[in-house]
Amino acid sequence: MKESTKKVLKIVIISCSILIILGLSVFGIFKYIEYKKIQDNINSVYDIYNDSNRNEIITDFNNTVGTPVESETDENKYLNAIGTLEIPSIDFKDIVVEGTDQNSLAQGIGLFEHSNILEGNVCLAGHNTYRFLANLKNVQEGDIIKYSSALGNKEYKIITIKQIQETDWSMLEDTEDNRITIITCVRNKPELRLCVQAIENI
Repeated sequence: MKESTKKVLKIVIISCSILIILGLSVFGIFKYIEYKKIQDNINSVYDIYNDSNRNEIITDFNNTVGTPVESETDENKYLNAIGTLEIPSIDFKDIVVEGTDQNSLAQGIGLFEHSNILEGNVCLAGHNTYRFLANLKNVQEGDIIKYSSALGNKEYKIITIKQIQETDWSMLEDTEDNRITIITCVRNKPELRLCVQAIENI
């Protein structure tokens, strides 16, 4: 191979490498900005629902108790964040929003439509993704779940971790005691759901 050809190839390889590095850097910056926006949303809601004066801070948004959070999927839409969910053992913290439709679950953990906000069985669902509940499978019995809402804060201890059929709604039935039920998909098993239930830690 001629020396001039080698030089041209070397320049092409170096140029391509620089372009790839620049492309990855730009992509990384945009992903960081998106991540920062998500974290700011979570932290602002978390601060409100853990503030002793939250009843004075929370605005009546869309005729329900909650605080508006900017949608990540539609810049013209705001969702009603009704609280936060925290599971320290898996380093998880996110907002809780009303509803379990795809738009709601794209923003945070969804409160089932029939569920109470605070008393009885608080029923939640979330995607099995890294942003949300991918690590829920790593919790253990006895782990603590912290739930802060517009109506108050509760702490729960996990008592049940099991896989259920996607058509099994029995774990979402109302209860006389205070508990929280969290459901997410099971990877590569579309007919199953992972269900974690915890009772109030008094």
